[in-house]
Amino acid sequence: MTRALNGLGLATMLAGALLLAPPASAAFVSLPPNGAQVNDDPTNSIDPNQDAGLVDVAGGTVVAGSVQIPWATFEQKVGRWQQIFVRAFKNGAWVTEGLPASLNITPTVVAEAPSIDFAGPGRATPWVAWYEPNAQLGDSTNIFASRFNAGANLWLPSGQDRAAGAHVPSLNIHTDRTAENPSVAGGATTAGNDPVPWIAWEENDGAAADADVSRQIFVAKGVKQPGAGTACTGFKPSAANNLNGFCWQQVGLDRLASGQPTPPDDTIDPTLNIDPTRAGVEPDIAFTGKNDTVVWVVWYEENDTKLTGLRSNQMVFAAKAVANATADGGFQWVAVGNGTAGQSNVLDVSGANHFGPCAESQANEDACSLNKIAGRDALNPRVAAGTMTAGQPTVPWVAWEEEFGGGRHVIYVSRLVGGDHFELFNGGLAVSNAHNDASRPDITFAGNVPYISWQEQVGTSLLTFVGHFEGGAAAPTFVLDTPDGVAASAFTDVANPQRTPISSTCTANPTNADGSACQGGAVGTPFFLFTAGAPGSKKLFAQAFAPSDVETLAATGQTSSSVTLHGAANPGGSSARVHFDFGATAAYGSSSTTETLGVSVVPTTFDALASGLLTGSTLHYRAVAASDFATVAGSDATVTLVNQPPVVSIGHLEAVLSLRDLGRPRTLSLALDLDEPATATIQLLNKKHKVVGQATVTQSSAGAFAATLSLRHVRPGKFTLHIVASDADGATSIPVDLPIRIRR
Repeated sequence: MTRALNGLGLATMLAGALLLAPPASAAFVSLPPNGAQVNDDPTNSIDPNQDAGLVDVAGGTVVAGSVQIPWATFEQKVGRWQQIFVRAFKNGAWVTEGLPASLNITPTVVAEAPSIDFAGPGRATPWVAWYEPNAQLGDSTNIFASRFNAGANLWLPSGQDRAAGAHVPSLNIHTDRTAENPSVAGGATTAGNDPVPWIAWEENDGAAADADVSRQIFVAKGVKQPGAGTACTGFKPSAANNLNGFCWQQVGLDRLASGQPTPPDDTIDPTLNIDPTRAGVEPDIAFTGKNDTVVWVVWYEENDTKLTGLRSNQMVFAAKAVANATADGGFQWVAVGNGTAGQSNVLDVSGANHFGPCAESQANEDACSLNKIAGRDALNPRVAAGTMTAGQPTVPWVAWEEEFGGGRHVIYVSRLVGGDHFELFNGGLAVSNAHNDASRPDITFAGNVPYISWQEQVGTSLLTFVGHFEGGAAAPTFVLDTPDGVAASAFTDVANPQRTPISSTCTANPTNADGSACQGGAVGTPFFLFTAGAPGSKKLFAQAFAPSDVETLAATGQTSSSVTLHGAANPGGSSARVHFDFGATAAYGSSSTTETLGVSVVPTTFDALASGLLTGSTLHYRAVAASDFATVAGSDATVTLVNQPPVVSIGHLEAVLSLRDLGRPRTLSLALDLDEPATATIQLLNKKHKVVGQATVTQSSAGAFAATLSLRHVRPGKFTLHIVASDADGATSIPVDLPIRIRR
């Protein structure tokens, strides 16, 4: 593609040295470029010498319509306790967000497993969910959520006060039961409404006897209130006064007897478990579909079933929320698996087992699962909204780890097809190396491209791996971006692998047409965080995709006032913007219009036409490629603006022509080509070099074209076809002279 120069510069969002992967592969830049830790802010009690723990990351902004930037929430040791912090990557540095800096309800406890996403008007309000014990609630771990007030720089714990005025806004269905591993997603089930937080988590529930209690998957949605401090009348699981303007409403059909007294707790709870006699573990939540109005939850179940005929191995499940005015929160959950095409598997109390269609038989349970092989252990699913076809509604994409053999697990990817079942992607093949044990995947979209991260045990270490799909929906190909793992990502605690959360500046959501038009003009760059080091020295780092191998190539097509500049760049595994800097000196001063290179891991060429230049001047120029976090420039090159004559060429022409074959009127057709805009003069010369036929054709652009020459008055004989081209500045090409013979 040739682009005209417009004199506008491309802003560099982050300058610095790049830590690049090998050529013809993805490349990465550390955030920040010097490779410093994310967990480093002693002023706010983030001691870089104490362990960082589980981390989550989301692309978002507190200014609606601006470029999404990384927002990370993580566990951080503070002495004997552990607290939850949030830092955002702003202007090339990690900045601790909000006061108090720690989100803990109680600073002197161990808080764990934070999750972050954005809700509110313009999707510009960060929400974080986590769990921690609370003495006011009997020391069981409870789920909490806090929203960020950017104007006041405050974190506001939100929800019903479950401890009679002690300001403890737990989400638990039962505050005296252990709850863990929340996941938060911002979204709206009615198109056009402001997104609100929805949170999924696991919580002990079931019969009163501890031996009979299993972890259940629950979901609650945040409902904004007119003011803070008012009662959450009619809300489940609590009607207590709200803190900071939100009430939590549990969602789903009531299916499981809790064995707990009432009030304040209901005796039947809206679990999502396919088999409530087993443990539901580590849910994840996302909004997909047209206008991203459909809520999806994924999780896995484990431990021995107490129901006849059902499985006891680990199994991955997914369910979507479907409107039902009689259900808690106005929605029931419908399980969707590999074998549910044309079926509706409502998570209700129907059937002999009283837990809905999926729990009626092993065949039904298998159909409702996402496992590639139903009888093999599958666990740790993650879900992302996305589409590989611009303009199409998003669907849930799920990545998980599944037993492969020999004690190893691999990473599979699946997505919703036809609205009613899942199908494995990548031809049913794993995206991880089957020779290594892989674990803890995550998945996101950057525009219309899915990216997957995971851990693999290589020797005695866990390494972070990342890959993506190229080729679009028609011909997707998986590309491993990190053949040797991410540099410096070694984590030696192989018994406790930690997820490498991944997100991007262009996740699919209604504010950016599901990734088709990245908000704020972003190019759409994925980024991820990882913990490296052994226990006692676990440090948190961040990296983003970046372009590499940027080359400034030789210019062509010089005229007295214009030249075509050429360059090449490896987009580095994601999209990249490219342009040329140019000017009278190596200080440049002007830039060409940018264009975007598609996702690739191999060098791609690009060019731009520079015009309106001074005759005889020397132009300095360089190729430049940029992601949302890094700008990489090629070397300086020069070209002198001296007009070069055009080059004209002719396609195949028979040496002997018959007038009878030329038809009436007798016309000779010629296939010509010019390397620049020019006027071609075509002459037929007889043996005395007299012109007996002539035609002139002016071309406004370079390239092939057809020309005709009339032979109406030409008699048989020997001739020379003489072709010459002249450009607008008067430069004349080397003539093309082709002998031909014309007969009757």
